[in-house]
Amino acid sequence: MPTPDPSDFDRDVDDSMRLFERANVGPAAPLRPIRPARVLLVLDGSDQDPTSIKAALICRERFNTETLVLDARDAGLAALDPQATGDSQSANRKSSTSTDTPSPSRLAVQAAEQISGARAISRAAGESFEAILAGLRAHQVDMMIVPCPYGRSFEQVGVDSVGTVIDVLLNRCPVPYLVIRRSDQDFKKACKRVSVLTGSECDIEQRAAAWAFGLAAPKAELSLNLVVEKEHYENIRSIIEALRPGESFEIGKLSDMLTQTHRQLHGAMSKTAQAMGLFYHLLPQAGEKAPPNPLSDLKQQLLILPMEVDDRFAQGFVHDRIRRSPHPVLVVPSHVRKS
Repeated sequence: MPTPDPSDFDRDVDDSMRLFERANVGPAAPLRPIRPARVLLVLDGSDQDPTSIKAALICRERFNTETLVLDARDAGLAALDPQATGDSQSANRKSSTSTDTPSPSRLAVQAAEQISGARAISRAAGESFEAILAGLRAHQVDMMIVPCPYGRSFEQVGVDSVGTVIDVLLNRCPVPYLVIRRSDQDFKKACKRVSVLTGSECDIEQRAAAWAFGLAAPKAELSLNLVVEKEHYENIRSIIEALRPGESFEIGKLSDMLTQTHRQLHGAMSKTAQAMGLFYHLLPQAGEKAPPNPLSDLKQQLLILPMEVDDRFAQGFVHDRIRRSPHPVLVVPSHVRKS
């Protein structure tokens, strides 16, 4: 069977988009925007820390968030960092418990001093990802800010890897986490252009969309990007044609299925945008045309990625989008089994 021509792939997706936009979205209720109230800011000692701190500052300014600061670097590196002195050290002693819990690192204390109402917290023992997960268990937060690749400069590593820390968080992080990438992507500017990306239907999409509206700046542009990946299409086509010999499965059928299953979400996002005075677009897209933009593209935007933790396709989709993205990415996970 001949391989679909790329131009046919794009044309089928565009045709599906026009068909879906003419459809009646039904009585979908507007979404209630979700905004962070308590944020865990994770530091790694790299050149990504200032960008992460700035994102936490923006959250504080816009949403009056409480910020907890965790230096989760390798325990050996943290041990080399002198503990805070003077007034900062006294403040740490007051906030610590009566046990032998170590004081927060100087890096965490100095970062907390830059954010109104923030406080540094102690690092638990173990690998960086273990310290982060321990921090989430010990402190109830509703969003985390974490650099990626953790402990490495994005400018040096680029698109090659997201790192072990993010790999673990994709499986085990129970709260939405804002992944900070390139330093020239300002979180405040990124919130003026927010894209919710999904490659398949999942049970967390409405919550991810609610986060998108909560973080969006006034008069921001929002989009729901229904991404049709060629690999996904090829896998489904192989299964259908194996079960039903002689029956072809064209790309347009998958695109139609994707748009129809998102009718309710599209309607809810459209009504929410109208109520909030925001600009909204539905964008079914071929995978290679969907965000993130190429590294050479200087546009700023925030990507919102819903993810069912137990869905390998969804997890692979999110992993790939983070890996290729220069933009900040908010991952909104579904339920995570308690360890």
